Amino acid sequence: MLFNSVQFGVFFAMVFVAFVAAPPRYRTSVLLAASLSFYALWVPTFLVLLLGTLSANFVLTKRMSRSAHPRRYLVASVGLTLSLLAVFKYAAFGVELAAPLVHRALGKSPRIPELVLPLGISFYSFEIVSLSVDVYRGRRPCPTFGRYLLFVTFFPHLIAGPILRGGELLPQLDAGGARTPERTRRGLWLFFAGLAKKTVFADFLLSPFANDIFSTPGSTNGPSHLVAAYSFAFQIYFDFSGYTDMARGLSCLLGFELPMNFEEPYLSRSPSEFWRRWHMTLSRWLRDYLYVPLGGNRRGSTRTTLNLLITMLLGGLWHGAGLNFVVWGGLHGLLLVVARFRAKNRNDDRAVTWSDAPRIFALFNVVCLIWVPFRCETWGDSVAFGRGLVSSGYLQGWPLLPTAIVGLCFVLHVAERRLRERLPEIHATLATAAWGPALEGGLLGAVVMLSVLSSGAGAEFIYYQF
Repeated sequence: MLFNSVQFGVFFAMVFVAFVAAPPRYRTSVLLAASLSFYALWVPTFLVLLLGTLSANFVLTKRMSRSAHPRRYLVASVGLTLSLLAVFKYAAFGVELAAPLVHRALGKSPRIPELVLPLGISFYSFEIVSLSVDVYRGRRPCPTFGRYLLFVTFFPHLIAGPILRGGELLPQLDAGGARTPERTRRGLWLFFAGLAKKTVFADFLLSPFANDIFSTPGSTNGPSHLVAAYSFAFQIYFDFSGYTDMARGLSCLLGFELPMNFEEPYLSRSPSEFWRRWHMTLSRWLRDYLYVPLGGNRRGSTRTTLNLLITMLLGGLWHGAGLNFVVWGGLHGLLLVVARFRAKNRNDDRAVTWSDAPRIFALFNVVCLIWVPFRCETWGDSVAFGRGLVSSGYLQGWPLLPTAIVGLCFVLHVAERRLRERLPEIHATLATAAWGPALEGGLLGAVVMLSVLSSGAGAEFIYYQF
């Protein structure tokens, strides 16, 4: 079930009623049953895989917390989790890479396995690893089996994040959540803002033009390719941040807080700032569980460069098994390396000002171009798209409506930051004003109607494929 579907609306209404009606001590059990049912409704077989993986990892984590030699259990837990991820996600890619060598040695090409990728495996694998490592480091006690299952399978974030750590959800599960009027109001706004991002902007306004150009790269002029790159940049942002907003909104309605995953990333002034604002929970995971254990920036400039490149290459490979994703991750790694050694003392934690506009615009264009191999189906398509970018037509061949839509998206991206900063004040005003509830209800109703009329309600989220 997709968050942006009528079926999910019915499902969540049933879960919400059961959760609220249940005695407090049974509410997490209601959530666990709902989460397992939610996953089973996709492909029931994969629920067996998920439960088997979680059960084995729980036993290893429990023994690790009691053992005098915990490292062996950590290695077993991480090895099991990443091995399953590798088999389902990278087996075909590995065989494809080895095919020329096998053909040269044996005279025939190997059969490339056709495995269906279990939904959400990339996300829940990273959560399993992070919890195992945190228990090993002594940062978290091993939870009970029920808490362990619910931490990973909690349905708002199960399929596409945010990627949680134990400390972000387990204490809330132990407390049973905390539903308040303010949290409920914020949850409604988050959900319907995410719904509008997904259905109106990602699916209805941006997807058609981007899909048309990327499906036949090189077949039209340069401006169309450039606008298509911009369109996809905003499409994937509104699609993925829309999912996160909906996940956070659903959690708030149930009384739980999930961390932010996006903070207007296209207003970043440097590559490192971009990765602090884009898919923030993945960026933190890669930093804390890969980059820092590799040595981070503590072993000299050469080692720092190597660590950055390894981290981003593996981050690209996490998104998908293909050369395009490796290139995408590698380009971001190079961008981080160059920026690091050109601007060591630059402070990007201060507020954005108009003087930052040239840097923001330059980085935005670079990031949009790097999205090209991420979006293209094959490396050949990426090359063809690049040729299309440098073709003629820049003086007279601009697609006017798609260009205007991209411009509107950038303006809204700027406004989104201002709105997010003022949202607590707006909520407080609406809560105390006599006309506040009527206005709030009317705005939410308008968003829902607009989203449904935009005919994007059945489109799958982009990150479901990862």
